[in-house]
Amino acid sequence: MGLFTILIPMLLSMTSFQKLAVVEVNLPERSMMQMDDQTPPPPDEQALNLSLAITDEYLVIGARGGFQPNVYFKEFWVFRCKSDAQLISYAADDVKSLIKSGSAPKCKDGTEMDKEKYTYLIEKIELAMLEKTSEEDAGRLIWGVYTSQEEAQPDSVLVDGNNNFLALVGEGDGGVSAPAALKKPGAGVGVATLAQNSARKLKPEDAAKLIVHPLSAYDEIAKQLIAIHTAFIDLEDVDNIIIVANDDVQFDKIIALMDRAKSAGFVKVNLAKLGG
Repeated sequence: MGLFTILIPMLLSMTSFQKLAVVEVNLPERSMMQMDDQTPPPPDEQALNLSLAITDEYLVIGARGGFQPNVYFKEFWVFRCKSDAQLISYAADDVKSLIKSGSAPKCKDGTEMDKEKYTYLIEKIELAMLEKTSEEDAGRLIWGVYTSQEEAQPDSVLVDGNNNFLALVGEGDGGVSAPAALKKPGAGVGVATLAQNSARKLKPEDAAKLIVHPLSAYDEIAKQLIAIHTAFIDLEDVDNIIIVANDDVQFDKIIALMDRAKSAGFVKVNLAKLGG
């Protein structure tokens, strides 16, 4: 009996598969709903019915017939250029405008990307959270403090002892500049991330790697999901979530939302298509 004959059944037995289902749903006409004044049934008599919807402008969590406030975002595309192997970030709308005008985004070395193949250079899609005073407001970027990976790319967002982000609204038009008042904590300061049991005092080498970066809308959603899962842990459907999206939503965004949901404890994921 060959080695692979033994290994393949063993590896399959250790593999965890995610079961997905697709249904068609319609969001309510109002982008944000409030619960009525009637007293809701006790938690153990009502299902959570959790859903997470993504549109072109915002993310929103729904549960028990009501919706959380919209989490508005601005989409950025992070490119890995072939000419210099460097990462560079552009607002998605700016890239689309350049392409429409006959141009293309440029790399850090000044080389222009191929107008026909630039999408193949996208390494990741970032959804930067916006502060908006109304649906008509263009919004301003919110900035947070992150631990960093290689090439100064954001990794984990930092929170304080009350689980609030270390974050402020940006400066300038649209909040595109990092706020001067947002300071990175120094060595010896107690910080935490959204991960469980992550509270610690910063070591000098870790403090030196902190960066100020636009706050991810994914992180805001992750924080809300963690709080919901904790608050409703006794419900039978507490591990269930439906992710709702249109057909034209990039699958990268769906995967990112699934990762956040799973990390928050929602391991049973259904996918739903926005109808209407």
